Amino acid sequence: MLNLTPSDIRLGQKFSSKEEAIQGIAKLLAELGAVEAGYVDSMLGRERTANTYLGNGVVIPHGQPQQSNLIRETRVVLIQVPQGVAWKGEERAHLIFGIAAKSDEHIGLLARLTSITADADLAKDLASTTDPEVIIAAVFGEETGAGDDIDDDYAGERVFVKFTNPRGFHLRPASQLAELTEQMDGNISLVVNGREADARSALKIVSLGITAESHIEIRSDSPYATDHLDRISRLLELINDEPQEVIDEVDSAIHWEPVQSESTSSISGTMAAPGIAVGPVFHWNLGSHDAADRKRGDEASECSALEVAIETAVSGLTELADDENMNKVQRNLFTAHVALVDDLELKEAALNKIKEGEDALSAWNAVVTDKAAKLEALTDANLAQRAVDLKDAGHRVSRVLLGEVQDPLAEITAPVVLIAEDLEPSEAAQLSSEKVSGICLRAGSPNAHSAIVARSLGIPMVVAMGDALADAVRDATVLLDASGARLFLEPSEADLESACKALKAIDARREQAWSQRFSPALLTDGHRVEVVANIARVEEAENALKAGAEGVGLVRTEFLFLDREHAPTEDEQYECYKAMVEALGGLPMVLRTVDIGGDKPVDYLGLSEHDLSFLGLRGIRLGLARPDIIKTQLRAVFRAAKHGPIKLLFPMIATPNDFRRIRQIAETVRREVDGPQIDLGVMIEVPAAVTMAPELAKVVDFFSVGTNDLTQYGLAVDRTHPLLAKRADSLHPVVLRMIDTATKAAHAEGKWVGVCGGLAADPLGAQILTGIGVDELSMPAALIPAVKEKLRKANLADLQALAKRALAQDDAVAVRLIPPAV
Repeated sequence: MLNLTPSDIRLGQKFSSKEEAIQGIAKLLAELGAVEAGYVDSMLGRERTANTYLGNGVVIPHGQPQQSNLIRETRVVLIQVPQGVAWKGEERAHLIFGIAAKSDEHIGLLARLTSITADADLAKDLASTTDPEVIIAAVFGEETGAGDDIDDDYAGERVFVKFTNPRGFHLRPASQLAELTEQMDGNISLVVNGREADARSALKIVSLGITAESHIEIRSDSPYATDHLDRISRLLELINDEPQEVIDEVDSAIHWEPVQSESTSSISGTMAAPGIAVGPVFHWNLGSHDAADRKRGDEASECSALEVAIETAVSGLTELADDENMNKVQRNLFTAHVALVDDLELKEAALNKIKEGEDALSAWNAVVTDKAAKLEALTDANLAQRAVDLKDAGHRVSRVLLGEVQDPLAEITAPVVLIAEDLEPSEAAQLSSEKVSGICLRAGSPNAHSAIVARSLGIPMVVAMGDALADAVRDATVLLDASGARLFLEPSEADLESACKALKAIDARREQAWSQRFSPALLTDGHRVEVVANIARVEEAENALKAGAEGVGLVRTEFLFLDREHAPTEDEQYECYKAMVEALGGLPMVLRTVDIGGDKPVDYLGLSEHDLSFLGLRGIRLGLARPDIIKTQLRAVFRAAKHGPIKLLFPMIATPNDFRRIRQIAETVRREVDGPQIDLGVMIEVPAAVTMAPELAKVVDFFSVGTNDLTQYGLAVDRTHPLLAKRADSLHPVVLRMIDTATKAAHAEGKWVGVCGGLAADPLGAQILTGIGVDELSMPAALIPAVKEKLRKANLADLQALAKRALAQDDAVAVRLIPPAV
């Protein structure tokens, strides 16, 4: 038990910030010989990842366990701040108990502090007293009565769990338990050493003074008590099993927490791209074009104005598409929009309206709006997306006619946090990390193409934030914690300083990972994981090699088929695939056959809305329905395979017979072009393929798991729907168990397994997948160095234990509570 003496107390102090107060506490501990001088950094680090505010002005700053070697002796000190110092949101700290403890010695102190946190009048008196003995008596005098008297005649259900974690039941696990029980009904409580506390209150849980070897009785009188008690027991087992050396070892550069916020004003959403951003608010407002703002000329001048506007828009888009400073994701989008703007039918329709008496702007807007409305009226999500693309491209011509700048960010001189309703692909493609430090969308989805662009640029992004974004004031400095999916509208100076330090740490870590990018992802025990890239264009293959990719795990060939008036020819495809595999210089390349439909529609195939749906003619189903499309592509693939190691991947395979049918077609085509024998694999992206994985593994050469679609189909969630975005979590045990099943089936037949979906690039996801036994992780090239660096610090046994723990959970929230192995 920690004790407090008058020499450990400093009364009547003043601090201007939380950071200064923590520095004062650390200095006092050092002066008393309890810690080394460097312990202050450990205490500040803890504040970035944990909440130390207990209530009624009582705080307990302490260090991180991995720096416990800086503690010379266990000790507690107190600094009284009568005027208070901002600590958490609007809460102010008056009694700062600084703790230096290597293990769970401070748990008893937390229990005793309940007498203050539960009594506002007592806390107020202690914050102003001039007698240190008064404080000592309040904390260490008569034994605190934390917890309620135990009910010996309890008639509800109960279970018993032994707590074994040597660090004790401190505030973080107590908060996790309280968060879990908040979702449950009935009365739920914990009983320890004859005292009972409400399991929905983190402070009351802490007040029980639970330490290693404590026996916890969990009680519930709910009709669903059996389920509730089982879930609580499992959480306690997770807390028990947390490795001491990694518990609370959170990367503060990513998992950032406010240090001092004068306002609790924040908005939450769904993370689309991780990171932290600081900057002034910039509202992205495009598409509001008023014909009244432009005077009409005669018919000839209006026709000429429209043609010049179209030519100017096409020229601008072409220039952007050729800009080497933009990545391929951006350039491809601009290229696609050239065709939409330069559509002859649209231009002729608008010219006819001009001849009927309308001005150029009104005519163009009317034609674009009319065609888009016809697409939207079909009530098909994919065609509706084409309508949005059309309006998006049309606005570029409208802006030329109005004399507006094509780049809304042209005048931006310092990075801003961009606020918008949503961002279409072409709008997102105009962004750069030099001008945009973060993105917040009222709508949107983490799987939308704008999110892909943001991730490719390394721009933090949060979507589905709702109408509250209207509260963001233009030019006001905000702080975006995209990894935490929240925007702070009024960050304090201390928060801004802390975030800037985190950004510097991120940059330093990226530089370290980049310098080692060509080294393989060898775990500490020698186990190797292949880390490869997802690409869609030749230039991306070159960029993947520069980023340290060990090959290409997914070529998205559908991008050759989109935003055009006809399917690509055999020779066009051949030249593209040949250039890709040659660019890799002998490294393997997995090429997926065309996967259009779903969220990647095409117009020229003449397919109905049912055909284009997520459950329609997607993937290989289109190839079987339209042999001309798939045979042309297969001819190009087998011709290109003569120039390098290509593996062929078939999407939307549900059964072995699906594969056998396409395999027969592929073999016929191979013989026709005298192509080489190549490995044939299937995408594991529908539950049926998981169920049939043992049978599929007997006839294919490899599996590639598409976690985005597997999540969508497995959880029955439209991954593009903003209201459902939070449900589409690939870390859900449903998804992880399907991957585990498929991996075991493949390995039983000696076949390898890759993952090419978004989960492979998730820091926790990559570790769990490796623990499950996945052989290859494929991701955007920009993320390869960081994932490799993270995996090199782990060993397979720890990752297997992590995966086992994740597979045993019952929802994604529980999985994310598990600390990563590294």
